[in-house]
Amino acid sequence: MFTQDTAYSPAAGSNATTASFTIPFNFPVDITQVAQNITAGYKGTEFATLVIPQGPAKTDVDTRIIHLTFSDVPFQMVSGQQSTFQQFLADVTMSANETFQLSGNANTEASTAVGTLALTDIAFAVDTTIAGLQGLNAAPAVVSSLDVSHGYSDYLLITCDTTLLNPSNLTIGAGDVAFGLVFEGQTVGSADLDGLVIIPGSTNYSTGVHYSPQGDSATTAGEHMLENYIQGVISSTTIQGSSDTTGIDSLKQAMSEVKLQADIPALHQKLITGASLSFPKDIVKTGVAEASFSLSNPFTASIELQTVNASASYGPVYVGGFDHVDLSSSPMFVPGHDNGTSSKLPFDFNMDPLSIIELLETAAQAGGVDLGPLTELFQMVIDDPSFHPNVGFPFHVDVWVC
Repeated sequence: MFTQDTAYSPAAGSNATTASFTIPFNFPVDITQVAQNITAGYKGTEFATLVIPQGPAKTDVDTRIIHLTFSDVPFQMVSGQQSTFQQFLADVTMSANETFQLSGNANTEASTAVGTLALTDIAFAVDTTIAGLQGLNAAPAVVSSLDVSHGYSDYLLITCDTTLLNPSNLTIGAGDVAFGLVFEGQTVGSADLDGLVIIPGSTNYSTGVHYSPQGDSATTAGEHMLENYIQGVISSTTIQGSSDTTGIDSLKQAMSEVKLQADIPALHQKLITGASLSFPKDIVKTGVAEASFSLSNPFTASIELQTVNASASYGPVYVGGFDHVDLSSSPMFVPGHDNGTSSKLPFDFNMDPLSIIELLETAAQAGGVDLGPLTELFQMVIDDPSFHPNVGFPFHVDVWVC
């Protein structure tokens, strides 16, 4: 377990350590207690020590294999070996397997046929291999349970679960980490994991995404990622480590080399659930209808709309729309996990006669409606677009679109 104060002396432990031994005589020996002074070497350099106090051990007498455990023992860096310590941690983090050297001496208590014997200063020097974390890339990172949690002045907090696979049998407490979130080559925020403890196997880790793109290019990429999410499109992102990912000095190199591919799943839920279009009596003169819409908020954070921009089409026909309607004086507010309906907004209706005819004919065909004598009137307008019959709406017409 690493902290900033124990960056080069993290507490270490093992719940399954085995060691084989030989003795120059042929009678059963049951080693019941072991104490060890261990020096770890990597690529020819001694870089850390492990002083394990005397503790219980179990011995397979026939095979002469010792089974022991220990906990909360400092893995203490040898003075001046910061770079080797950092490199060892980085290589274990990124590789499939890593070999290093253990040497030192052990003191034991052994049960024998003639009683308990104390065996001291037993020297050893062995190579040992441990499975590495493979950069947490042994399986794709899986992102799930996204929720827009809260909006702050300088970032948008999006919470999610990230499933990571640790293929080794190592547990590493890395503290608070913050990886860069990259989309379309731009850093659009960070993926923060507080109090990260990487355990063996596939595990879900609570992740807080701080969406905060900086600069025009990053803002454009970030907006595209959010649009993809809302519009049902998966976004392929990169979770990228850097020297700023952790404040723990000994882990900076290891964390900076982590690079994960993660797909941001789509929302698969409509935010706009319905719309209403109302035609006033003077629509022919003004060309302005009234529109409103219903919004369903699937997030924990509330939604406040201050500007609205929309266009409406029916099949191939452009019906109309409104362009950046300013709602700042009376914003549309929808609380988290709630529904709301907008006020009526001015809707610029497409008054082109040929477009209106195409709209009515398309809608009639889709609904199986016979337009009767209107067909001849439509043909007159098609033949002579300058023909303007005296028509108007004597009443309001409401059209609901879902």
